[in-house]
Amino acid sequence: MPQRKRIHTLTAKSGQLRAGWARPDPGEPADLCYAWGGEGAAKADGRTLSHAFEGMRNSEGLSLREELEQRGYDITTLKFSIEQKSKPEDQA
Repeated sequence: MPQRKRIHTLTAKSGQLRAGWARPDPGEPADLCYAWGGEGAAKADGRTLSHAFEGMRNSEGLSLREELEQRGYDITTLKFSIEQKSKPEDQA
């Protein structure tokens, strides 16, 4: 019997944005989710990331997510994260 992959809720560290396959809320079906970690990373930043993957359309009318799926990529394996740059006072 194949082992089932455990799907969890996506979280982000402070100052980090993430995208990945997860559950929006416990008990919900899994989907492409976005997380932001506060301390500079905000909900508006998560919306920007969501718009890049699912909102903007190419000349054929496909989102980046749809185009990747159409090209044979398994969107359930998507893992994306980006962290804010260190502030100059943090480097001292």
